[in-house]
Amino acid sequence: MTHTQPVDAYAQHLGIAVTGHGGGRADATATVSPDHLNPHGTAHGAFIVTVAGAALAAAANDAEHSGVVSAIHIDYLRPARLGDRLTAVARAAERLPKEDIFEIRVTDDEDNIVARASGRANRRLRSSATGG
Repeated sequence: MTHTQPVDAYAQHLGIAVTGHGGGRADATATVSPDHLNPHGTAHGAFIVTVAGAALAAAANDAEHSGVVSAIHIDYLRPARLGDRLTAVARAAERLPKEDIFEIRVTDDEDNIVARASGRANRRLRSSATGG
């Protein structure tokens, strides 16, 4: 069964590109722009968690299952600055009967760790997978 990667309009609005979809792994990338800065002149934490969340959501979905993210925890480890290209890599760390636990690493363009996150997504069968 083929599955077209859904469009994440919110991620696109923020300049986040998502590659890979399902199978427990996905990447999201974005370049920090002036619109993403906090009053300290560094990337806003909400922007960083959104990059991580976009990767998480894409990794949690596939042709058979619709992954519904139910939790995310993030630790900010170093600031990201204007012009930094952030990459979030989400991968399934634990596969449980009805949910998956993910690890997400956010790095800058020099591969420095910016943030680490963990997330949980419930797995639900897609209606098309059940014939309905």
